[in-house]
Amino acid sequence: MIRQPVRFKLPAWVAIAALCFAIPCPGLHAQADEIPREFLTLAETSGFKQTPDYAETLEFVRRLMPPIAEPPRPGWNNRYTLRMDRFGRSAQGRAMPLVVASTRDASTPDRARRSGKPILLVFNGIHAGEIDGKDASLMLLRDIARGKHDALLDKVTLLLVPIYNVDGHERRSRYNRPNQNGPEEMGFRTTTKGNDLNRDHTKLRTPEARALIELYNRWKPHMVIDNHVTNGSDHEWVLTYIRTEAPQLATGVSAWLDGHLERVLAATEERGHRTGPYISVIDRNDPSKGFRTAAGEARFSSGYFALRHRPAITVENHVYKTYEQRVRANHAYMVETLEDLAARGNELVAAVAAAEAQTVSHGGAGAAPSTLNLSFKETAEQDRVLWPVYDWKIEESPSLGVPVLRYQRGKLRETDVPWHHRVEPDAVITRPRGYLVPPGWPVIEETLLAHGLRVEMLTREVTLPVETRRMTDPEFAGFPYQGLHRVNSVTVETRTETRTLPSRTLWVPADQPDFQVAAQLLEPEAPDSLLRWGLLSAVFERKEWIGPGKLDELLPDLLKDPAIRKEWEAALEDEAFAGNPRARLTWWHRRTPYWDETIGLMPAYRLMESRTLPTEPVGGKGKGKGTR
Repeated sequence: MIRQPVRFKLPAWVAIAALCFAIPCPGLHAQADEIPREFLTLAETSGFKQTPDYAETLEFVRRLMPPIAEPPRPGWNNRYTLRMDRFGRSAQGRAMPLVVASTRDASTPDRARRSGKPILLVFNGIHAGEIDGKDASLMLLRDIARGKHDALLDKVTLLLVPIYNVDGHERRSRYNRPNQNGPEEMGFRTTTKGNDLNRDHTKLRTPEARALIELYNRWKPHMVIDNHVTNGSDHEWVLTYIRTEAPQLATGVSAWLDGHLERVLAATEERGHRTGPYISVIDRNDPSKGFRTAAGEARFSSGYFALRHRPAITVENHVYKTYEQRVRANHAYMVETLEDLAARGNELVAAVAAAEAQTVSHGGAGAAPSTLNLSFKETAEQDRVLWPVYDWKIEESPSLGVPVLRYQRGKLRETDVPWHHRVEPDAVITRPRGYLVPPGWPVIEETLLAHGLRVEMLTREVTLPVETRRMTDPEFAGFPYQGLHRVNSVTVETRTETRTLPSRTLWVPADQPDFQVAAQLLEPEAPDSLLRWGLLSAVFERKEWIGPGKLDELLPDLLKDPAIRKEWEAALEDEAFAGNPRARLTWWHRRTPYWDETIGLMPAYRLMESRTLPTEPVGGKGKGKGTR
């Protein structure tokens, strides 16, 4: 019989102190066969009805670590360490907790990299109502603290973020996530400002996302798990997953992930938890038409870490399963992931290193021309999957007044359905040798640096040929998305121009492992470019105007140019244009010396040939490499 949980309350400063100052663990390895009550999670002691709040979560993690002044517990092994730190602060000022579980020779970023062992990053609660991963992680940390996984830590370093969206986590209510089956209270999906952190991996407009990417940049984990809970269809799978695969993910890394997932999912099933791919039904009124599983663009964790050659698994526990089923399945999946990394993680480390080296070589001086994929689209290819979906029927919805699909939970209707998950390149460009960004665009500089990209700066004026992108006909979204008005589409014309670039122009060279991130940000047609997010929309604004009087003075001389006269006569054949004074004025203004040539000009130029540039690192001393 499970009794009502006893909640331990420590002063708030104690919990915060545990975050603000790294608390080392004198050693790990307890011998008891049964778990002492103080090491049971609130989820466990409440019969998986409750989940701890922020302070309670930190208290529990702290209880796994003996006080610094206390001597090592009998039987504890000093080779291992469990350390809690903070990796940033939220918009409301909460410390964002990070727990490092490792051997002592891999307990810092530098040590971990030198060890050569794979590094696994797990974060929970990016959508803070989807909190299964947190309680599963607390169980995992408890098992680690009691010595259950010592052999795994000999082979793997674990970075664990118990709660990522800490502000959303504290917006607790029993009325969040109305379709989710437990716990009794849970957090809210977004940050206080309404930002969805799983849409912020590229633009980095939130302090939380910047902190997470800074954490990644320091540790450079080899694999990422992002724990979620699903919505939608009803079936018997408890744990579903989203993954990236080639060509969206580097070929060698994708091949490693193929075998890894097959092994881990099979082992998770052997523990009694049914697993399958994430489901987005093709026809919401007819599940028999199958489903798709898409990793998505770089704004999502799965799409972003693929840019950096890392396999990223988005775990999506099934929303209608009990909280206990979901937490235990999530826990089993993470344990099996650690087991497989311990056995074969060296292969992943090698595959990641090879993918990074290939990217560097493609961008180096003298490299043969190559291409970059900016976006992907679903292929027509499909697999067949036996989906353990529940039977369904169409019924009239009293609230909506239209027929809707109803699943009949428990009545299994295993159905062989098509599964779409493969992608192919959509927008493809020739890889530049790097990008040049004229000074005066702090949003570009800040974002590049926040991603940890190597950015240099011209030390003097340089004149050279570059590719420019001139943009017209922007179509703006009519409603804000993530607080921004996106540019849904734009017409882009690429030209080769000789331009004079002043000192302090930024230089982003292509011979760096994460150059695909730079391309995603600086190519206007990329789905997650700063331009598409509406962060560079000032380029479309006109600041100066010409009056019809001045224009009429210039007109006779302009018409002496046969090419302009021919273009004008052709333009007048469009009756709508001919009858629009504003359009006519703009047409002529563009052809006068008074037109601002920066209107519609993407403030990032592509350097297509290797050049020796006078540069120095941004924020640093000494010269940059210069030759590209």
